[in-house]
Amino acid sequence: MTTVRWLMAQRRLELSLRAGAEGLDRDLDCAVSSELVSTADWLQGGEVLLTTGMRLNADDAAAQREFVRSLNAVGAAAIGFGVGLGFDEVPDGLLAAADEFGLPLFEVPLAIPFSAITRAVLDQIAAQRSARLVSATRAQPRMTRAATVSGSKGLVRELADAVGQRVILLDAGHSPVAEAPGQANSVELEQLRSIVMRDPASAGAVRVTDDSVLTVARVGSGATTFGHLGVIGSSPLDDVGRMLIGHAVSLLVIEYAKPQEVRRDVGELQGEVLALAMDRHVGERSREMLLRAADPEGRVRAVVFRFESVDDAQHGARRLAVEFERRWRPVFVHRRESELVGLIRGDDHIQFATGLLGMLSATGTVRGGLGPAVPVDDVADSVRQARLSCRSAAAGQLLDLYDLRSLLASDTVREVLRDSYTERIAPLVAYDAANAGHLQQSLLAYLEANGNWGAAASALGVHRHTLRGRIERVEDMLAVDLSDARTRAELLLTLLSESA
Repeated sequence: MTTVRWLMAQRRLELSLRAGAEGLDRDLDCAVSSELVSTADWLQGGEVLLTTGMRLNADDAAAQREFVRSLNAVGAAAIGFGVGLGFDEVPDGLLAAADEFGLPLFEVPLAIPFSAITRAVLDQIAAQRSARLVSATRAQPRMTRAATVSGSKGLVRELADAVGQRVILLDAGHSPVAEAPGQANSVELEQLRSIVMRDPASAGAVRVTDDSVLTVARVGSGATTFGHLGVIGSSPLDDVGRMLIGHAVSLLVIEYAKPQEVRRDVGELQGEVLALAMDRHVGERSREMLLRAADPEGRVRAVVFRFESVDDAQHGARRLAVEFERRWRPVFVHRRESELVGLIRGDDHIQFATGLLGMLSATGTVRGGLGPAVPVDDVADSVRQARLSCRSAAAGQLLDLYDLRSLLASDTVREVLRDSYTERIAPLVAYDAANAGHLQQSLLAYLEANGNWGAAASALGVHRHTLRGRIERVEDMLAVDLSDARTRAELLLTLLSESA
């Protein structure tokens, strides 16, 4: 923006500041000349008023003060007072009032025409606008490239940098998908949500508060709303800023409404990247892709779901991919047999993962586990913890053992339990390997069902009498009494530690 300070620095105009130095950083957007005492009635704010004071009473200090007050009240940027015609010098009443209100007042020599000042201001504003347009033409390709490489998060970062304000992308459920720079605070989010909820179908809205200006643009196609883009700053967006917002909205619509084939191919590629990361293969390019799913600190969490059948897991994978897309999340989903692994943001809470479990429950019986937030290079660690949590969960339940500070979340405890597994469960492992048996699986199902024969048999798909025979054989081979609660607890922890 052009300021009064810039105008004072134009030496060729020979302007001299006489009062109101406090307001030198006021923005100005034009220069006008008028000799009306009621000029303020015709101004909108941001103007430099050029006058010779022809209608002012030289002896009426009160009228001079009111003249300055009225200009300050409408937001005038400054007063340029021409001397050598009606007044040989600026009246003291004007100077005192200008200092009182912090409204810059400068003296214009007789040799300097008002038109020279007007032209200087217009040329500067035009030059700034041209520079902004050039900047916008450079920003648009960067935004397009960011959207292609990094998705909505990269686009939001580029847009925030281009407009110099905070940008927040909300999904259709009004949850933040991407924010830049940094994370928005709760007050900013609630302000944006209140604007959106007032008229979700509106193409855009602007709200001015005591300390900020909020601009909201709908992201959608036809009657379908995909989300909303919010911009928060200390001043309204100019024409160039609004143009960049429009460009961003177009890119977001293209990103969200891309052809099904493209979305499927991208999802499959990201699923393969997740599979590699689960095996601790994270290269530079895959790291960049994984960061699409990360929070602002570059962290992700693994969420694991286990279904009763492979078919249910296949249906669940499709539903989870659709849900991630609906929430503007990159689709990092990988299925192995009846297990489903997904990546969510590191700052997502268990309530988010529980919501996913509830959605997947429509597919079939499912349980879930949530891993800790980790850097993308350590995805495998979060998956391991999530699998352990999932193994410990009951049907229809999602657990986060790490957050619960479970014993199984401790590496030291798991090492001890795995040593115990090698010693205590070895007879069952050997028997199953030699006879294609299911003793270990049957024991785990029995323990997870808290000794309920019906529930355990149903989970295994066998008759309860078959299960009783297997458990009796387990007791004989391990020389234990499974009616003892402590024995059952020790064996359950041992089996769970090995399955993690």
